Amino acid sequence: MSTESIEPADIPAGRDPALDRLDFLVGTWETAAHFRAGFLGPGAPELTVPGRSTFEWVPGKHFLTERSVSDHPDMPDALNVIGYQGDDVFVMHTYDSRGVTRTYRMKLDSATWIIWRFEPGFSQRWVGAISDGGDRVSGAYEISANGEQWTEDFPLTYRRVG
Repeated sequence: MSTESIEPADIPAGRDPALDRLDFLVGTWETAAHFRAGFLGPGAPELTVPGRSTFEWVPGKHFLTERSVSDHPDMPDALNVIGYQGDDVFVMHTYDSRGVTRTYRMKLDSATWIIWRFEPGFSQRWVGAISDGGDRVSGAYEISANGEQWTEDFPLTYRRVG
């Protein structure tokens, strides 16, 4: 039996300073998603669904979690885990109450928050504009079957409450 130690290669040497950009998100946000008539099925009315998202660091501050809940029974609650991928891009793993798991990419700066995933048959992107005071982010999800032609899915707004 060998006496040399085995060290896993996937443990980072330190915390990437790019993760500091995520500090902006930490706290509680009220959300509002607006759905056009028929979005939730034939005959469904146009509606705005309130919700809440809470962002918290995992101890060590290498990962940020977002727990989102919706005030509508047809909208899934979700847990997102956000980490830094490199090259100015974050990765966000999503797990929702329907059993859906998805992986998104994300960028965040002082003016814009962008989330996207390109998957054959169902690509998504969201571009949110951050208000001057940083207490509101407004954007709209878009969807595409081919990654080239995009249509609006639904607007989503975050408003900081804590």
